[in-house]
Amino acid sequence: MVIIGINSSHNSTACLLVNGKIEACISEERLTRVKNQSGLPILAIKEILKIGNFKISDVDYLVLNTLEPRTHLNYSTYPDEGLPWLKSQKKSFLGFLWKIKEELYINFPKSKTFFTNILDFYYESFVDPKLKNLLLEKIEKEIGISRHKVVSVEHHLSHILPALLAAKDFKTKPYLLLTLDSLGDKLCATVSVARNGKIKRVSQTLTGNSVGDLYTQTTAYLGMKMGEHEYKLMGLAPYTSKKYYQELLDNMKKLCWVNNDLTLETKIHSHLFYKILPKLYYFQRFDNIAGALQTLTEDILTQWVKKAIKKTGLSDVVVAGGVFMNVKANQKILELKEVKSLTVMPSSGDESTAIGASQAIYLEKSLGNDYRQLNALNSIYFGGKFSAEEIKKELTKSKYKKYKITLEKNIEQKVANLLSNGNIVARFNDKMEWGARALGNRSILAHPSNLEVISLINEQIKSRDFWMPFAPSMLDKESSKYLKIKKQMAAPYMSITFDSTKEGREKFKAAMHQYDFSLRPQIVYKDWNPSYYKLIEEFRKITGIGGVLNTSFNLHGYPVVYTPQDALYVLENSNLKYLAMGSYLIADE
Repeated sequence: MVIIGINSSHNSTACLLVNGKIEACISEERLTRVKNQSGLPILAIKEILKIGNFKISDVDYLVLNTLEPRTHLNYSTYPDEGLPWLKSQKKSFLGFLWKIKEELYINFPKSKTFFTNILDFYYESFVDPKLKNLLLEKIEKEIGISRHKVVSVEHHLSHILPALLAAKDFKTKPYLLLTLDSLGDKLCATVSVARNGKIKRVSQTLTGNSVGDLYTQTTAYLGMKMGEHEYKLMGLAPYTSKKYYQELLDNMKKLCWVNNDLTLETKIHSHLFYKILPKLYYFQRFDNIAGALQTLTEDILTQWVKKAIKKTGLSDVVVAGGVFMNVKANQKILELKEVKSLTVMPSSGDESTAIGASQAIYLEKSLGNDYRQLNALNSIYFGGKFSAEEIKKELTKSKYKKYKITLEKNIEQKVANLLSNGNIVARFNDKMEWGARALGNRSILAHPSNLEVISLINEQIKSRDFWMPFAPSMLDKESSKYLKIKKQMAAPYMSITFDSTKEGREKFKAAMHQYDFSLRPQIVYKDWNPSYYKLIEEFRKITGIGGVLNTSFNLHGYPVVYTPQDALYVLENSNLKYLAMGSYLIADE
């Protein structure tokens, strides 16, 4: 059975699932070179079929990650192309309803559920049937798949299913499952229980009640890109002190809270937080805003988890959804005494729902809805691989003659030597990792205890904000030396932070948060990535340090590189001196 799951909203993505195994998964941005590209992932679909050696006619199902067709059309690359009817709706009655809704939500907060129901009725009765037909026409025309093969999966199931499969003992142990994002199929949060092969939802929260909306709209208020730069606020937050933002935090706590029935609630519709932010943040320092917001988010999530554990009796927790990209909040959850174990979906934003949607249909059609029959989610190197011949062919082009190019017998040892001498080396190797985090195959590497590399990477290559920390990749057998892991938790995806040990602060001073000394590690396993493991092992032999500084291989504002051409473009348009591509070392000397 050949299934393609897609997300067409923020960071559109396509996943190829063959008989339950993920053969490929790629985000559209890697191919268009537009950061967080939205719209139907047409190029990604072509690429994953190429990787799997399938034709579009081989596909049994194309799975959408939501039941609402307007989601896919609203995020189309060209939203109004071919959709004059939708455009006219926005300008007429629908636009009128929207203005009324905003005024009611702000001035009469208790009306939000009532008016949301009216809007939903209008959409479902008059808008969605028309949009569904338009969407199917678009899929048939631009992707080439018959509408009869198109099916949909509920959004929050698409989030949580792959996260459950990342849990160590999902086949034998019950788990508490939580999702939290901005919106998806009229919901922003769910609480479920996974037991004996079945997932049962015990609570759900309507859209418009998400602390994630407050986070993303504050990001925009502070002059950064909402939906992209939230991590910058998270990195900024530790630089202030609670005594400076306590009053602001107290006011913010009146905006969001957790109910005893495990639903979340906000004072006004959370999509409209931006209307009250100017008054809320008036004369507040930017760092105090970040500190209060991060603390509020941590408080909401930890309260929610504790109440869910108390109600369900389950302390092994799995989380997914965009809000759980917040690695500091994830650490707070893990540290709760009530939590026995924590599994965080790697790259838990909507890009992950392409995986979950495909798995959900395979589960339904082939496995009798028993999730224990699904494959575990482990290594996530789901992108394309480029052969030595393809790399060699690109390097023979005349424009690269200015570089010194050598074919190395032991490229891992060569890179380790360069790193130990203070050099910065980009690494392009094997299959590209899926998701927001670079995991060694499309990474820029440096010595983790050399503070000089921070400014060199920022000024010469990445143009990162000065307060943002880098992260380490470290060998699994060495990680306990550097991380205070109070509970057993696998951390191979850079999805959580840990406090550092004394040795960790010494050896990874360039790859940690410079104020609170936390580390956001990729713990590397030999069987997941033998070549990268070997490189770090060679570095350990030279320096005594079982890890390296790892940051994503891209220029500022661009997606992570995918092809050899992308990698060489970064080399040519930065002050990067070394690029290890397969077994080739390209040096700008």
